[in-house]
Amino acid sequence: MTNIPDDVRARVRQRASERCEYCLSQQEYVMGRLQIDHIQPIAKGGADSEDNLCLACELCNQYKWTQTEVRDPNTGEIFPLFNPRQQKWADHFV
Repeated sequence: MTNIPDDVRARVRQRASERCEYCLSQQEYVMGRLQIDHIQPIAKGGADSEDNLCLACELCNQYKWTQTEVRDPNTGEIFPLFNPRQQKWADHFV
């Protein structure tokens, strides 16, 4: 467990407009509180820096866990998982 300051948590929530940054579910429609997630997991060298944090629903956060890439089952190629700091398509839905 990391010790992320309350003011950083508040800025992450505000930046995400109280939506999961992976599936775009709004806080009001998610059972339970949206969680602060490390895009690059601490276990893989990620930091508590604000640019490495995003807001995630429990389902997305638990599914992702420490994964940062996925293997295409058809081609065997490895691809990075979605990174909300690099992809801005979600901005169209906010």
